[in-house]
Amino acid sequence: MPEAASYRKVDLHTHSIRSDGRFSPTELVDLAVEQQVTLFALTDHDTIDGLAEARQRADHHGLDFINGVELSTQWQGIPLHMVALNFAMDNVALRNIVEQNQAIRLDRARRIADLLVKQGLPDLFDEAVALAGESQLGRPHFAHLLVVKGLVKDTNKAFDRYLGNKKLGQLRDVWPELEDVLTALSGQGMTLVLAHPKRYPLTVTKLKRLLGDFKKWGGTGLEVASGNERPDHVRLLERLSQEFELEASVGSDYHGPFGPWMQVGKFTQIHESEVDLVWRSWV
Repeated sequence: MPEAASYRKVDLHTHSIRSDGRFSPTELVDLAVEQQVTLFALTDHDTIDGLAEARQRADHHGLDFINGVELSTQWQGIPLHMVALNFAMDNVALRNIVEQNQAIRLDRARRIADLLVKQGLPDLFDEAVALAGESQLGRPHFAHLLVVKGLVKDTNKAFDRYLGNKKLGQLRDVWPELEDVLTALSGQGMTLVLAHPKRYPLTVTKLKRLLGDFKKWGGTGLEVASGNERPDHVRLLERLSQEFELEASVGSDYHGPFGPWMQVGKFTQIHESEVDLVWRSWV
């Protein structure tokens, strides 16, 4: 890989149809190339199924490609996401966690369907599984079915009335503990990044406690810019990455052309000279 420098266009957080994105891994890589990205990672939720396809397409374009996955975890009862980057596809510890989270997702979907039934709605489990296909089964599939069946006006209403965190609060604690995931993956040669830290319901004081634990348990990186993160939040996260000696990562968190996501390769500008960049350790 060439020397890491400011002229590189990097995106280390994206999603394909293998989880909840709109594009296939091939289409997503094509879009990255179109957007002049030079270092790219696919980080689908709790699955690595799209990586081989994405890497093959990246090799076709001559694009530097990094293996990635966004893992669901929890800390003090709060659901969190962690991005693992630059791992070997045959890493046993990572594959075990992915398989565990896949099983949790299926069980969680069954429980969501049961809760909807208790609220007077039909059992949508089998239809949600069929709708998900090769993608990761989740709340958006139930939301889509509620809209299609005329039970709600749109997906926003589906989440407001039935699928939001407040409605499904008892399902928030299903994910593995952050400490257990980090302990299993640290020392395995991969980069472990706390994803979009400002999206969690945490005060700065509590975020610092989280980062202390994250670092102590083997975390190595902090996503300082994610999509259209507010500039003042990015500046705060840059300072925290320095304070806790965590490498800075960046990504668009792109899911598709519709919704709140920015384009592939685009996120709030960071001060690269003031932080340690995760990709410098890969050179």
